[in-house]
Amino acid sequence: MRGRDPAREFPGVPGTASRAASVGGALGVPAEKPMKKTTPTIEDVARVAGVSISTVSNVLNRREGRMRADTLERVRKAIDDLGFRPNQSARHLKTGHMAMIGLLVPSIANPFFGTLARWIEAVANERGYGVMLCNTQREAARELAYAQALMALGVRGVVIGSALQAQEHLSPLIERGLAVVSFDRTAREATSTMDYVSVDNHRCGSLAAEHLLALGHRELAYVTAPLRAVSRSERLEGVRQACRAAGAHLQVHTASTPLGQIDMEMTALGHAAAVALQASDRVPTGYIAMNDLVAVGLLSGLEQCGRRVPQDVSVMGIDNLFLDSFLRPGLTSIGHPTEQLATAAIDCLLARIHNPDALAHERVFLPELIQRGTTAPRAKALNLESINT
Repeated sequence: MRGRDPAREFPGVPGTASRAASVGGALGVPAEKPMKKTTPTIEDVARVAGVSISTVSNVLNRREGRMRADTLERVRKAIDDLGFRPNQSARHLKTGHMAMIGLLVPSIANPFFGTLARWIEAVANERGYGVMLCNTQREAARELAYAQALMALGVRGVVIGSALQAQEHLSPLIERGLAVVSFDRTAREATSTMDYVSVDNHRCGSLAAEHLLALGHRELAYVTAPLRAVSRSERLEGVRQACRAAGAHLQVHTASTPLGQIDMEMTALGHAAAVALQASDRVPTGYIAMNDLVAVGLLSGLEQCGRRVPQDVSVMGIDNLFLDSFLRPGLTSIGHPTEQLATAAIDCLLARIHNPDALAHERVFLPELIQRGTTAPRAKALNLESINT
């Protein structure tokens, strides 16, 4: 009986290919040579589209304003059919710039910034740009170092996901031509030409407070990390203004260092705050968290203290994270139009890159109340008047 040849049965076994080639040669059959694939060039695109190389270049660089629609369509079709991709290294050598933007966020450990990054990247890709993501941990030195490194790589613009109280450290880079779009800071406050796109954070705070006040709560607490970001200060001021107008009592619980310095500690901050506030002289019936991560911690701390949500106390956050609706009960929150914010930020940044001397531009979007199961009328809440007197 003829023995089995493992190499013949399993072509992936080393030695099989050379053996087959030898057999083929012995039989006089020429061995097959792999076909060499060539990378399509800009010249290939021009030839297929029936246009000049400069016309293709204009399309690639988004300078098609005066181009005929049928010409633009032919070039785009040729690019798609050939699978052409511009040589970014060559472009960088020629212009000194990359088709990339920087996104500087405190930390994508916070799902809000992860969601923001997702939309920033999607919109930038549609505009022909990639995104380099940097986590700054809200440290000015780290923010500056990343911005300098990005600029050295040829990146011409960055989006600052959460502005610090002071932004002067970026002024020298802006003066050297770096385009910057900032969240949380108005253009009139900036020391250099810096554009501003954000949700109205003051309204986020006042809207949250107004919701609890409308439910009959008059003992409120606002829980926040240290006020290192502009958005935190604006949200707190919005809460204060609404409480003053209604004659309600407000306790502000600001976490002490080091708790709350980084986003991964936000839930622990909320938990500790709930325990502390439940032991205070005036026990709140309504809690507002600076963001949803803090609110999740509040829910945990209140449960530890034996308080039921929303039967005894109401809790709400700000940011409307995707996980809010999966909590039980679902978390009432203040929502942001994140996709619109991302679109406005990228368009504003690209406009600044192409027109660096334009006046500072700002766009502010309104938040909305997303009511779920963690807030209820004060009439349903536990009567704490005996504790507060």
